[in-house]
Amino acid sequence: MTIKPNPDSGLVARRVIAYGAVVLGCLALAPWADRLDWIGNAYIHSLHEMAAVMLALGVAVISLVRFHSRKSDTYLLIGAAFLGVAFLDGYHAVQASDLVATTGPPWSWLASRLYLAVFLWWSAPTRRWVPDEARLDERRVYLLVGAVTLACFAFFTFTPLPSAYLPELVLHRPAELLPALFFLLAFVRHLRWGRWRQWTFEHWLMLSLLVGLMGQVAFMPLSARPFDASAESGHLAKNLSYLCVLAGLLGSMYSLFRQADESAATLARVNAKLQAEIDERTHAEAERDRFFDISQEMLCIAGLDGYFRQLNPAWEKVLGWTIEEMKSRSSLELIHPDDWALTKAEGQRLRLGGGSRSFENRYRTKAGDYRWLSWRAVASLDRGLIFAIARDVEEEKRVAQLKNDFVSVVSHELRTPLTSIRGSLGLIAGGVAGELPEKARSLVEIAAKNCERLVRLINDILDVEKVESGKMGFHLAAIELTPLIERAVEDNRAYAEGYGVELRIRATAAGARVWGDPDRLLQVMTNLISNAVKFSPRGGAVEIVTERGMGDVRISVTDHGRGIPPDLRPRIFEKFAQADSSSTREKGGTGLGLSISRAIIERHHGRIGFTSEPGVATTFFCDLTEWGAVMDGAVPEAGDRPRILVCEDDRDVARLLGLMLEREGYQTDVAHDATEARRLLRERSYAALTLDLVLPDQDGVTLIRELRREEATSRLPIVVVSVRAEEGAAELNGGALGVVDWLVKPIDEDRLMAAVERAVQGPFSDRTRILHVEDDPDLQRVVAAIVDGDARVEQALNLAEARERLARERFDLVILDLALPDGSGLELLPSLGSLDPPTPVLIFSAHEVDKAVAGRVAAVLVKSQTSNRELLERIRLALKGASSR
Repeated sequence: MTIKPNPDSGLVARRVIAYGAVVLGCLALAPWADRLDWIGNAYIHSLHEMAAVMLALGVAVISLVRFHSRKSDTYLLIGAAFLGVAFLDGYHAVQASDLVATTGPPWSWLASRLYLAVFLWWSAPTRRWVPDEARLDERRVYLLVGAVTLACFAFFTFTPLPSAYLPELVLHRPAELLPALFFLLAFVRHLRWGRWRQWTFEHWLMLSLLVGLMGQVAFMPLSARPFDASAESGHLAKNLSYLCVLAGLLGSMYSLFRQADESAATLARVNAKLQAEIDERTHAEAERDRFFDISQEMLCIAGLDGYFRQLNPAWEKVLGWTIEEMKSRSSLELIHPDDWALTKAEGQRLRLGGGSRSFENRYRTKAGDYRWLSWRAVASLDRGLIFAIARDVEEEKRVAQLKNDFVSVVSHELRTPLTSIRGSLGLIAGGVAGELPEKARSLVEIAAKNCERLVRLINDILDVEKVESGKMGFHLAAIELTPLIERAVEDNRAYAEGYGVELRIRATAAGARVWGDPDRLLQVMTNLISNAVKFSPRGGAVEIVTERGMGDVRISVTDHGRGIPPDLRPRIFEKFAQADSSSTREKGGTGLGLSISRAIIERHHGRIGFTSEPGVATTFFCDLTEWGAVMDGAVPEAGDRPRILVCEDDRDVARLLGLMLEREGYQTDVAHDATEARRLLRERSYAALTLDLVLPDQDGVTLIRELRREEATSRLPIVVVSVRAEEGAAELNGGALGVVDWLVKPIDEDRLMAAVERAVQGPFSDRTRILHVEDDPDLQRVVAAIVDGDARVEQALNLAEARERLARERFDLVILDLALPDGSGLELLPSLGSLDPPTPVLIFSAHEVDKAVAGRVAAVLVKSQTSNRELLERIRLALKGASSR
């Protein structure tokens, strides 16, 4: 049976009308039956009762079948009750027939009706929308029905009873009103329950109750003797009421069968659809597995625990390991140790729901060597899996290296003859070979101009190669911008005059300093100024402005030329980006300068951009973080001056270094080889060591490693001054071993003095404390080793531990990872900023942050993109900035 949440109002109205029609019809027939003189006989009466018995048995059987198919107290009580009714109706039929000679009154009719009325009243629900489920014990119901049936049978068989007829009353059989009362109560209960509005069976049961009620009210009480018209009408009403119950049960069975058929058909359709989907999925999985096996790419499925779940055969071809061997060990066991941090950071990003992104690492082959793999991976967090594609890029890297080496060699080989050509042309133009005719002089000037273009082209190609290979060196120091801008203007003034353009410094930010590489920033300024000059009209001016912002300094270069075409603006900083108009092409240039400038500014953690209004002005600008002013320190007395050990095998260079250092107030000792340097270091205490890497008795890199292993020199600041400085920095991974700076000969005195000053200032103190909030213990140890000697690094593995330590302790700096096991590291910023004074924060994470967050912290460094030396310099800057406050 189906329960409709919103019953059809028309159906409800029709059913109410049917109930009213039953009542009115019975009331209309009752007077007519009472006036009839027709008298029946025992035979007709027996036919009525036989029909009643058959109908009662039918109701009982179907009700109990329904009960066993769907457990319900209603069906159980009706089925059990009608079993008893069938027995009592049969007993009444026998008693009223000619087969048994009885002299007692016919009370057995009343017993059957009262019995049924009481059970129907009891089975009726007492609350609205009671759950339709069985709560009565079946066995106890059968025993109760049997006991009540036998009790009724015994009572009316063996108990002497008065006459059932009272002729002197209007209602000749008033006892018939007693079952009528229970029929009425049962009807009211079902009416209040309300399911007759939706259920067919309930509707027919309500009709049965009304017919039975009217038989007990309108017909049987008016009967004056057995077999008269009123009595037989009452028997017909009884049979009709049984028939109504039977009709309701049959209708319910029909609905049940129809729903079962519909459900079976629906289930068959669903099964067919599911089978089709299963077949399609099986086919798709077979195709996927086939693709998985034949793919030349290295496909894999891994768990979040770092173990492979499935790999295709391409892995065996590339690495040599069998699939089972790779599944049996953690992927970190096969990754190059130097790539662990990057790989862990990518894994953490995927576990936090980050999207697919390319990265590279090295995997160990079965032969023991390593091969570069390029990865694209995506995580399915609900399934706990990572789906990845790896590609063997070892050959690509080799080819790229060959290309870079070729470009580098060709570029360097071109520089030598070009230098000779340029020098010779300059000498000729200067009159060394005698006075030139005007026509020859014009030709020499053309050659010299184009020679300069070739030199710039070679320099740009070399810089692009360095940017792409990550080999562009940066020597960072605190530099003042105004002298740098003035030098850039002077260096480019002659070039501007050749175009008839004036260079003007319109405004400067007095005393503004940045932490950067002066040579590289000068290269950026030269690119911006030369571009502005080329596209300025003759007689025009290029304006350079330096101004302070919120914690940064902006350098702007403005020209008043035609502006940048709209179609070129989105790719202006790409390599070889140039407008195609002839007026632009004739200006010359490689299209590499702005691309190189962007790379340089980004390595300074700055931003480069432009604004352009055609025909009015174009401004290129770069924003750099301002560095705090350097505090002036008093020069120590002679006896207290720091002593520097100079280790240099070239005696002239050693003497020059000594003179430079002594002029700045330092005491110096000189060692010409590694053996002498070790002896002096054992005998005396030095504030710093300047070291050439090319020594007669030992390689300088090896000497650095030995000094770091000895307790006395483990924290000795070292300034490398060598022609091999860049190679040594790469070999020792920058500042990881406490090297303050790497200076390439010939010596830059200003930079040397700045490096020695930082070295002599040395570590802040053992009291300087840094809290490193990072969930990777290996990375914590690496950072502690990098900072060793400058401060004491303490660790917190998660947000909860960090909050606990910050609540009871003060730190001079917090190094903060963002992706922590129990939340984002950014949650600590409000509490750190509320301290007085605020604790500086350096974000060191695999995740980038937006500008708003970056403006709230001392620095933002991205893991895998930050060298050890750069990390150390940023930590030192943050600590110096905090101490200056």
